[in-house]
Amino acid sequence: MSAGAWGVGGVERTARILARSGRYAPVVLCGRNDELRRRLARRLGRSATALGWCADMPGLLAGAYALVDNAAGLTCREAMAARVPVVSFLPIPGHGRDGALAMARAGLSVYARDAGELLAALDRIGTPGGRERHAAAAAALFAAAPAESFFTPVVPSGLPGGSAATGPA
Repeated sequence: MSAGAWGVGGVERTARILARSGRYAPVVLCGRNDELRRRLARRLGRSATALGWCADMPGLLAGAYALVDNAAGLTCREAMAARVPVVSFLPIPGHGRDGALAMARAGLSVYARDAGELLAALDRIGTPGGRERHAAAAAALFAAAPAESFFTPVVPSGLPGGSAATGPA
């Protein structure tokens, strides 16, 4: 679960839903909000793991079943690049809600509107082919050539290999 760099939103509620289901053990990324991290550790005990700022998101995501997110920010893109399905739940107002809706409309994630939809979306990921279906559209974003590959380097005039007008010889 990601609460963004600020660690805000309905994070505790989401963690409780997941933990109480008995099917999921949430790992909550609290960003730089140390108070949230301490509060979750105190209130949820062993049913959840609360982490502070994470400098190695690819490493953490490598072991993730899915990402439950509330901000539709960079962590979602990192999950998509790692082929980890994204489920948006209780998005924060503004960019969180707008981004969650846009990602769902584009088929990049699931927008769960209530606890039942959240658990159902996570359960579908575990069905045969479910993970692949959830991650495929998002993974396609990273299959295209990077924008830099469309530019031909220009060798300045007077240097071997070309001119400023013609590029490499």
